[in-house]
Amino acid sequence: MELNIGDKVRFLNDVGGGKVIKLLPKNMVLVQDPDDFEYPYPAHELVLVEKAVQVQKKSFPDNLYDEPQKIIKSPKKDENVKLKIKSDSITELVFAFLRKKDDNFDGFESYLINDSNFYLFYHVVLRGDNGFTKLDAEVLEPNTKIMVSEISREQINLSKEIIIQVLFYDHPYETLHNMMERRIKIVPLKFFQEHVFIKNEFFPENAYVFELLKEKPGLGESIRTEKEFENNLLLKDIDDEEDLSQKFKARKKPEIIEVDLHINQLVDSVIGMTNADILKTQLDVFHKTITDAILQKAGRVILIHGIGNGTLKEALRESLTKQYKLRFEDASFKEYGFGATEVFL
Repeated sequence: MELNIGDKVRFLNDVGGGKVIKLLPKNMVLVQDPDDFEYPYPAHELVLVEKAVQVQKKSFPDNLYDEPQKIIKSPKKDENVKLKIKSDSITELVFAFLRKKDDNFDGFESYLINDSNFYLFYHVVLRGDNGFTKLDAEVLEPNTKIMVSEISREQINLSKEIIIQVLFYDHPYETLHNMMERRIKIVPLKFFQEHVFIKNEFFPENAYVFELLKEKPGLGESIRTEKEFENNLLLKDIDDEEDLSQKFKARKKPEIIEVDLHINQLVDSVIGMTNADILKTQLDVFHKTITDAILQKAGRVILIHGIGNGTLKEALRESLTKQYKLRFEDASFKEYGFGATEVFL
């Protein structure tokens, strides 16, 4: 089955479908779903629903290494498309922001740095109060960086997070890597603090840098001799041997988790936050703490909420009673006064 740009398809082995927006190498296509998210998919795993009318076929080079300019989106600064960075066996992905301010623009340039031996399909979106805005979706060569988009000061102030989705492929040793999604929380105040922009190995100027992925050296190295294979099996057998002494160790005491929910302990600044925003932030931390404590099989959780007007304390205790159905009481007065609740898991 031959697919063309504009064809409507559905997924053969999954729920949903969308429209073909790009033809990719190795019999892959890029499918855009109704929510404007884009997914690379093998053509043989798609079912044609409706053929596009008068759509010109877009072809890609057989060898991505021969004509990379046809698969890499050129930003306004062409010289930044393919600046080589160090080449080694460590897989590292970085997202970075550079401050840009002139007569025509006040904001930031955002970059994706692919310090790995993989090719990447990447998809970057900005999430705000009114939904998602696509910043870019393209292919990035190994050991290169690319400017994803310019983001204005106003966009930063109105946005909640940046979402980066990555599919890895074409490693020189044919190493498989799982797809990845990372979310960068946007705290507008931090973008305008000079100390968060630091010296780095990817840009001559200071940058606000987020590490998305860093793996150990040796990814993709093969076992070249039978002796190496035997040594690896021997090491695995040693690791897998049961340590009987573990059975007779003293039982671990239940862990006590303490969290301070005062808003100045959770955010750098409350400027621009309403009372509702503050309460939501405190409750988000509360829910995460309780969930993590349950998963870790902790014994108790101390919630330090202060006295205040009692709004936070009442919300916490209502959730503990109705949602989590956990027993609680006032924490030690000697240690916390009237400002804390002790939860028993």
